[in-house]
Amino acid sequence: MPIRPFQIFVAASSLGLTLLVLELIRRRKIKDELWLPWLVVSITPLVMSFWISPWAELAHMLGIAYEPALLLMLGLLLCLALILYLTVVVSTLMRQNLRLAQEMALLRERIDARRP
Repeated sequence: MPIRPFQIFVAASSLGLTLLVLELIRRRKIKDELWLPWLVVSITPLVMSFWISPWAELAHMLGIAYEPALLLMLGLLLCLALILYLTVVVSTLMRQNLRLAQEMALLRERIDARRP
């Protein structure tokens, strides 16, 4: 099966995104808990762009006439999964922040109570 122009475009875009994610990991701009999902999201289109036949067969099995629509749907689901994961991380950080603020307020109250 010959390589199509859109495959080259998708592969180049995915490779660029992967290099950007790796650079952000190297510079420690992405936290340890978050680098793996971003790496998966950046590499997945690269793999999928050159391994098309299983996706085309799956699209036909599901009754999807336009095969790229399946890839678009899977990409959207992958993005939604990443957003959900990041929401869980942010929610955890918000709870920790609230707890720290409450503990700090209690400590300030104790300190102020000991001052004459």
